[in-house]
Amino acid sequence: MNKPHQKINTLLFDLDGTLVDSFSVHLEIFRLTFAHFGIQLTEEKFLSSYSPNWYKIYEAFGLNKKDWDSADAFWLREAEKITIRLFPGVKDMLLKLGEHYTLGLVTSGSKSRVERDIIATGINTLFKTVVTGDDIKTPKPSPEGLEIALRNLNTSANTSVYIGDSSADYEMAKAADIYFVGVISEFNSLSYNHPDYSVHSIIEIPILLGMKE
Repeated sequence: MNKPHQKINTLLFDLDGTLVDSFSVHLEIFRLTFAHFGIQLTEEKFLSSYSPNWYKIYEAFGLNKKDWDSADAFWLREAEKITIRLFPGVKDMLLKLGEHYTLGLVTSGSKSRVERDIIATGINTLFKTVVTGDDIKTPKPSPEGLEIALRNLNTSANTSVYIGDSSADYEMAKAADIYFVGVISEFNSLSYNHPDYSVHSIIEIPILLGMKE
């Protein structure tokens, strides 16, 4: 990491594709959602148009803007039927990190869905702040979500790290002047050769921070 480890006191995490294994789940829900409106979704086009701002996905697939609210409601109903799982080792990693750092969650997901998922996976008590898509006016890559989290935690950008799996996560962190660490994800929207960040397995974060086994 470019910043001295001893200066970092806050770790902020994305949720989908970072802590929870949601690619296949989201792919299927978007497929069902678009099919409901007579639109066919392919995995290839989903990957090429993926954004944490799902309205950009709606636009990419040509969903009429008048149907966006209905699509949101349909998506959330389908999401309620599915149990999300953490990536292996994530809960133990968060418990370990929480002994040394303040942890927060900054995600584009709706508050109801995010709260349900973090309660179901047992990580809801590990975060000192949770900022969702319902808490902001401007979605990623706007820095608004990170700025809210920093205010909630009464901490600063230069002692914080944002950990995410998409280019929008990186752009948000850059706009907030927060150090960014990328994690490997099936959403596959990060460049592995980018000069401003590195990409790792999520469970490598403690090692990256210089923590001992």
